[in-house]
Amino acid sequence: MLVSLVVLVTAVYGVVFRRTTWLRLPRKRSAAAIGAGVALVVMIGSGSAFGATHPTPSEPVVAAAHTSTSRPHAFVAERTPTATPSRTPRPTPTPTPVVVTKTVTETISVPFASQTVQDASRAQGTSVVTTPGRAGVQTKTWRITTTDGVETGRTLVSDTVTTPPTAQVTSVGTYVAPPPPPAQSTCTNGTYVNSAGTTVCRPEVANSAPSGATAKCGDGTYSFSQSRSGTCSRHGGVAAWL
Repeated sequence: MLVSLVVLVTAVYGVVFRRTTWLRLPRKRSAAAIGAGVALVVMIGSGSAFGATHPTPSEPVVAAAHTSTSRPHAFVAERTPTATPSRTPRPTPTPTPVVVTKTVTETISVPFASQTVQDASRAQGTSVVTTPGRAGVQTKTWRITTTDGVETGRTLVSDTVTTPPTAQVTSVGTYVAPPPPPAQSTCTNGTYVNSAGTTVCRPEVANSAPSGATAKCGDGTYSFSQSRSGTCSRHGGVAAWL
């Protein structure tokens, strides 16, 4: 191939510059020689003899022909610049939320009730707390869910009264004291002390039974005796018991 190239270049040189070379080509054959030389140059230019590299898909090669009035056609390989593909920015990943589930126990005070009872041993109008009240304790257990520190769910797991309340008891007195006995009337006939040691009025004369008299004697007097034995013994006996 190198020999062919040398022969072709020599022939073209002789024809173009009208000089006789060692090939001694006649003029009438110059056109045919030029055509053959151009075809051979094109074939060789596309090969590896001229040091051209095969175009790749990413770098297309364009053969540009430069014309001249005094020189034969020459082909130059040019590379077409390729556009650099733009890169799409990667989206920022969304952070994964932090979900935490925990159990919380809380206690609540349970108020106590109050009740009253009647107490006959205490004076009416008085009262006293006989059993003090005590509050109870209610325990609740919750399951709480938080997302990134914010509560997003709450479920009641258990609700129990762990300490029942104690009711307060107040005793109210109902005892009413009896009225005092009426004052004994003045004894008009004097007094005496009976066998029980009690001072008693002697029998006295009156138009009607005086206060405290227990019997009317046969002579019309009224006795204040507190026992039936010996009543009106000296006044004609008992006419009537009052």
